[in-house]
Amino acid sequence: MNGQVPTKGPDRTKVIVVVLIATATIAVGIVTDPPEGVVGWIVFVFGALILAVVGAGLAEWLAGWIKAFFHGLPYNRIVAVTVVGTLTCGAAYTFVPIIPVIWPGDCGPPTQVRVLTTPDLLTPYRDLAAAFEQAEAERDGSCRTAEVHVFAMPAPRAMAGLGTGWHADYLREGPRPDIWLPENGRQVEAVKSRKEMTSFGAAMEVTASLGSSPIVLAVPARAGIEPTDEQWQGQTWRALVGKLRAAGIGMVRPGTSTAGELATVAIYGSEDGRVQLRQDPSWARAFEAWVDSTAKSGQYPSGADVDALLRRQQELGPAGAALVLAEPDLIRYNQSVRRASGRGCDVQNGPPECMRAVYPSDTYSFDRPLALLSWSEAPQSAAQRDAAVAFRTWLTSAAGANAAVLQRLRPPPGTPLQDPVSMANGVVPGGPPNHITGPASPGPGVTEQLTGIRDEVRKTGRVVISLDASGSMRQRAGGATRYSLAVKAILAAHDKLAKQAQVSLNVFSATMGVRPVDAGSIGQVQPAGNTPQHRAILEGAQAAGPGGVLVLLTDGNNNVNDVSPRQLADQAGARVLVLAFGEASCGARVLIDVTSTSGGSCRQAGVDTLQADLTELLRSV
Repeated sequence: MNGQVPTKGPDRTKVIVVVLIATATIAVGIVTDPPEGVVGWIVFVFGALILAVVGAGLAEWLAGWIKAFFHGLPYNRIVAVTVVGTLTCGAAYTFVPIIPVIWPGDCGPPTQVRVLTTPDLLTPYRDLAAAFEQAEAERDGSCRTAEVHVFAMPAPRAMAGLGTGWHADYLREGPRPDIWLPENGRQVEAVKSRKEMTSFGAAMEVTASLGSSPIVLAVPARAGIEPTDEQWQGQTWRALVGKLRAAGIGMVRPGTSTAGELATVAIYGSEDGRVQLRQDPSWARAFEAWVDSTAKSGQYPSGADVDALLRRQQELGPAGAALVLAEPDLIRYNQSVRRASGRGCDVQNGPPECMRAVYPSDTYSFDRPLALLSWSEAPQSAAQRDAAVAFRTWLTSAAGANAAVLQRLRPPPGTPLQDPVSMANGVVPGGPPNHITGPASPGPGVTEQLTGIRDEVRKTGRVVISLDASGSMRQRAGGATRYSLAVKAILAAHDKLAKQAQVSLNVFSATMGVRPVDAGSIGQVQPAGNTPQHRAILEGAQAAGPGGVLVLLTDGNNNVNDVSPRQLADQAGARVLVLAFGEASCGARVLIDVTSTSGGSCRQAGVDTLQADLTELLRSV
């Protein structure tokens, strides 16, 4: 070889064998026990190549190449190369296990943090959790040290679970939480009080508030209410309800929402209503009937959650009602309707579907506390505790407060507000401090008392259906009389209605007065005489009683003056629904007054469509 590197290399067949052996060795290693880290892979591949060369019968060629390479080198250089190689292998053996931690993109599993919240706050808190995870990854070199799992449960259910140790029934619905993010401090106090009495449940370290999200009245932009209009902003809930009704604008609440419940409690308790309603719940009954009527006429889904209501609101556009919403939901809705045009909801030519926030002086808010939980039933590991504390620390930091604003949540005082909490999205940045003067949540026992009144007045006690049997009902429409068509419509609705309320039937005319009948005899009545419509309304409403409903079917106007409009105005309690057809008109002053004051409605029907029209009218029962 004369001290030179061999010029003749291995033949092609042996080179192919080297490649095949090396490939097979690496493939088997990947499947059975893949190396970890970059250094591990380098050592693994280098070893596979040496094994392949030897296995292909090229050991003599490799030895000659190495001998030629070291020929002429001083002895001390050979020793140095050997020492350096040995130290390199030792370092690789020592540091390969920790390379996944320090090498970018090769991280260990993150620690799980389980966070419980309410359905109303699920979306923003999930987004905040993602922002925290990203912040932690950037701080630790692209590795997520914590993974935050946020799940939701209705507040009463969550509170019961926290107070009973989160036993097996709850574990089927969600994991035992490390952090609880409730809607308001009242819920935290209730769980703490229960633990003091029973000694069951999680221990809590409470951060009083991460900020607030007020409950607002979202009014369609078509109403023309400006954000600075003092005739609306800062008025009481009761005053705003009166203004809506006077303006001909209905109101709808979410059926499955804490925001809807808090607004109901605020409205009922507004202007000392709590005391008044205990003595006479008629105002609450009329209010609930008005809300129900609005929902029915706008075809808002019955008992719908916030998202379902907002989808319907967007479909209705300018024809939509005012909605009770948490402020973040209003911002989210306006952002979606602005997306196409980019115009703000605070300008004259903004999107027609926009809504604007009105801040009642006595509204309530989500004040958003945080409770760090520890469980005697299942103690946390140190890593879990540290990760949960890190999430709490971030949420209460300036970075967390700024991220909360981006999720449409108001941070504690001192954090500047920015888009999307802006007038362009229909809210007033200074609205809560300037217009809301009441406490964040109801006092002890208030919610239970007022929701109890609500549930009571929403019950349909008795339904009285009163049918006009005056002489004009003998007129024919096609092959049948008006009266027989009306009877057919009543009987078609009767059985279904009887499943949800106590139903009774009346007929009325000047010759027979107001006479009770039943489903078997109503069709045998012979219409005759004038129309004592006012008498039928008065006696029918009295028979239905408080919480009941009078359904009046008539084809004409009152022409028996034995009951004055004043007497009708004085009757209170029953809700009056009117199906007007033939010569009767929903535009008659008396019908307008009696239906509006009782929280009822009037539907103009066709003689040939009585059955469909009556079915539609009865949707509000």
